[in-house]
Amino acid sequence: MQYGFYSNTIIRFPAHQGYTCNEHGYRTHEFDDWANHCLMLGESNVFGIDVPDHKTVSCQLEQQVDEKIYNLGQPGSSGEECVRILYSFGETPAPKKVIMIWPYLLRRNYQDLESMVRVTGSHNPEYTKYILNNTPDMDVAHFLQQVFFVEQWCNWKGCECHHFMVAREDCDLLKSKGKTFEKLFLHSFENHARDIGDQGGHFGTGAHRAFANYIKSSCF
Repeated sequence: MQYGFYSNTIIRFPAHQGYTCNEHGYRTHEFDDWANHCLMLGESNVFGIDVPDHKTVSCQLEQQVDEKIYNLGQPGSSGEECVRILYSFGETPAPKKVIMIWPYLLRRNYQDLESMVRVTGSHNPEYTKYILNNTPDMDVAHFLQQVFFVEQWCNWKGCECHHFMVAREDCDLLKSKGKTFEKLFLHSFENHARDIGDQGGHFGTGAHRAFANYIKSSCF
């Protein structure tokens, strides 16, 4: 089934140069064992830019739990893109858990009938023009819409769903607007990086280890 850019068949991405990816373009195992697995979704930090194989947050979590963790993180992803990827797993067996590590809330997918562009908040005017008039309230409302779609998918599949954030600023925004909810964990990936002195744009191995520990203690 496919409507526009949304499908219930696993979306394929080009392999990312310099990283070990499966045949579908994800930095994870081949999709050949659905017996006992979880899905983890997010952006480039979840993918593991600048982090060696087997040191990403998904790999470090997998080493601590009994489930196989499929890392579906893709660089540049918005919350919408995470939802689009999740729904493309509609025909696969249900996971034990979906672990959403939500990208920066200002990000969007911009699409027309011919193409779809990930708007990441870069300084390129060609992209920022699509989000120039967005407000914090709009970002929160858009986030809650995506949360609904994820929760609905998990309810349909009969699996657990747990929500984490990449950005400290987005956690503060949600708290300031009073828009927190059960199974939303607000010590962000960025918080864990800052806790150990990691100031990089992409978080290092230590931050991945610390965040994996936090996910394990929060939902396993």
